[in-house]
Amino acid sequence: MKYNIEFQTAGLIVVLILGIVFFSKKRWQSLQNTLFRFLLLATIIELIFDIVSVITITNRVVIPVSVNTFFSKGYLYAMISYIYLVDLYTLSNTLYDGIPQWRKSMKNVQVIILTLGLLAAFYVIARNELLYGGRGRYIYSYGLPSDTVYLYSTASVVYVIAVLLINIKKIPPRRQLSIYSFCVMEGIVAITQMFNKQLLIIGFGTAAAVMIMYFTLENPDMKMIKALNEANKKNRELLLNILPVSIADRLTETHSTFTEEFNDVTIMFLDFVNFSKLSNEIGAQKIVSLLNKFFSEIDDLLAVFRVEKIKTMGDSYMAAAGIPDYYENNHEEMVRFAFAVLKLLSEFNAKNKTSIQVRIGLNTGPAVAGIIGKKKFVYDLWGEAVNLASRMESFGTPNRINVSPYLAKKLSLRHKMEKQPVRMIKGFGEMETYLLIQ
Repeated sequence: MKYNIEFQTAGLIVVLILGIVFFSKKRWQSLQNTLFRFLLLATIIELIFDIVSVITITNRVVIPVSVNTFFSKGYLYAMISYIYLVDLYTLSNTLYDGIPQWRKSMKNVQVIILTLGLLAAFYVIARNELLYGGRGRYIYSYGLPSDTVYLYSTASVVYVIAVLLINIKKIPPRRQLSIYSFCVMEGIVAITQMFNKQLLIIGFGTAAAVMIMYFTLENPDMKMIKALNEANKKNRELLLNILPVSIADRLTETHSTFTEEFNDVTIMFLDFVNFSKLSNEIGAQKIVSLLNKFFSEIDDLLAVFRVEKIKTMGDSYMAAAGIPDYYENNHEEMVRFAFAVLKLLSEFNAKNKTSIQVRIGLNTGPAVAGIIGKKKFVYDLWGEAVNLASRMESFGTPNRINVSPYLAKKLSLRHKMEKQPVRMIKGFGEMETYLLIQ
């Protein structure tokens, strides 16, 4: 009897092209794609061994039985592996998040049973001889090894259908299609092969099922994903330049603005002295350039301290300690930061041959922090403590740190201070302020 290899050859060509396309670029990292990689390789091996086994059994040249046995059994091993991988692929689609622990354990049991079934089928094929009655014998009439494949295949189809029906609402429709195609192909080729012994189409059926599975996998363009990740990274970096890390994370998760109260934060305001006069003397463009350089160096200084930049407003710089993540003694951290800024100013003037002066005002107390509005988000602070910190800067002394009486009380045990005359502070009445001594 003449046997064809046209269907197997066509299937092999299809799967080889599919393999070249699939492995030619980076793929989405998922369990299904990983299993598909092995499934492709198993299908290619199965088709190659199938074609060679047909040639060796029908060739008129005398070929040792051992050669045909090698390729025929290799074909059966590959077919069993193919079916096993389809079973795992079907099971993998039920591994969704949020399932109870006992169901996860049941899935592990299923993997063990499937693996034991695979090893049992391998054992039967290895231990039993193939049956040859002479030249022209049916290629799939190998006796018990071949029957084992049919039995394993039938059991797998039943298992796959059961898993599909139990998890029908959980498995995405596109993945259901690949599972349906496996069952349909297995049924069609088995029945066709039963009534047409010489029409060898099982290999072509497996190739068709793999091709359908390929088109149902999540295979997005990885270059596009890389570009998207880079864009997201840039957006993230831009967001972190505007907002504190914890606030950026919170805003990303909630997608809504918010405010929160803090009982004890320390606020700093810094402002250039005679900024308008200086701008007229050296020109607006140069003063803005110097302003940018100096504020940028203060920004770099933040990496050393647990202080958060809030915003800049013209020639004013605002920072706070103890937000958005509160910690004890944040006032001490802010004082160290303020002295570091003054040291930085001295070095900046020497380096740039300038004579810039600044006033620094500090205060501590309760405040409300957060983001409000819908556009151009800014993390900001509100409250009397914030207003008083601003007043401390306004009534301060050039290149000195002026603190409120509330903050002075906290600092009195560890820092020396110069008491200033009582002044009328707008919005707060008469008040004594203090200049810190380093």
